[in-house]
Amino acid sequence: MKRILTLLLFVATFASSHAQVGSDFGVNMFVSASGGMSLYSNRVEQLQTGFSGNVAVGKWILYPLAMRVDFDFSTVPAERLGHEYSQNFAFADVSFLWDVTSTFLRTRNWRINAYPVIGLGLAYRAAVKSGPVSLGTDHDFQTFMGVHVPLRLSSHFDVFAEYRCRFFPEVFDFGGGDVYLHSIVAGVNCRFTDSPFSRRTQYESRETDQDWFFGIGLGPNFSSFSFEHVDEGGMYGFTPEVMFGRNYSNFWTIRFELGGLRAHEPFDTIRGVAGDSYSYSTVHADVMVNLTHALRFRRGVRLNVLPYLGAGLIWRYDNIMFDMAADAGLMFRYYVGYHSDLYIDLKYQMIPPRIGGGTATEGPFGVSMESSIFWVGIPSLTVGYIYNFGHSTTRYRLPANWSPR
Repeated sequence: MKRILTLLLFVATFASSHAQVGSDFGVNMFVSASGGMSLYSNRVEQLQTGFSGNVAVGKWILYPLAMRVDFDFSTVPAERLGHEYSQNFAFADVSFLWDVTSTFLRTRNWRINAYPVIGLGLAYRAAVKSGPVSLGTDHDFQTFMGVHVPLRLSSHFDVFAEYRCRFFPEVFDFGGGDVYLHSIVAGVNCRFTDSPFSRRTQYESRETDQDWFFGIGLGPNFSSFSFEHVDEGGMYGFTPEVMFGRNYSNFWTIRFELGGLRAHEPFDTIRGVAGDSYSYSTVHADVMVNLTHALRFRRGVRLNVLPYLGAGLIWRYDNIMFDMAADAGLMFRYYVGYHSDLYIDLKYQMIPPRIGGGTATEGPFGVSMESSIFWVGIPSLTVGYIYNFGHSTTRYRLPANWSPR
């Protein structure tokens, strides 16, 4: 339920956004650092109090929305086998801050505010070797929700307090149940430029009904376990996908996508056949950047190249279970007409091994696929059609020297 609520908050945030902020890379960017208290629980151990620290860099990419890249660490005491020791955690996240007041009141430059925060990323727990306790490393996907409260000090500096509650898969850190990490931190935020009202440029979407799109596609996929048995035809399948999204500027695009059909468990090396097939679905949100117009918008360019990163949920239907998944890829989008585009999308979805059926076989660099989230995935190549609704301000413009014949 908590993961579904997280996804719904993503949708509500993006749907209510008005326009991208600052086409130039440095405009509306900020950096921050903070530290404070952490509270950790995994049902095996009692609630433990420790320390959390964070550094981040971000940018207000839409009028009411900031995207931030976070690097966190936490250390908490623990006790097992009657022995006390320390556990160290590290986190890498992409998080989003939502300015609710500017969304509904269309005002900014409040001296004090409160931004809901959601994030998705990776968690890493360092190995423990202390007395009778010996634990290997653990890593998995995680998500968090919280609130960020800034107090404006000057044109470039804020102080802030932030609360986060991180959610982990039930098996993370041998938890055997709900695993949480609460953190309460205080810190300083520095803005590169002072742009309190976040003025828009001519290449940003200006009206709520502009620059939306819908797409459908189909293509082959491959059930990958360390990219082995690529030449085995039984590990392949087809993936249909449906998407909708919005081009917020000549640089930023956000889309939501539903896909998936059938995939395979690991190749059976004893019988020499593909692993058992299973049905699945994924729904994810992707943040895309347009490399074609990264430096400046150019008229008359039909082909747009958009790398992206995203995350969401994956369901498996035969043995009912769901979990978080991450994806990355490269889309080639070609302008055909006023409302029409064609696209090719090369995607890799990382899925938890417990969903895909990981084994104890050693993967690249000696990493066990049983515990690795990186080498179990579903790469795919889809081809499809995109229909663009209404007026498009950021997609394509006729060359300046164009004239009707």
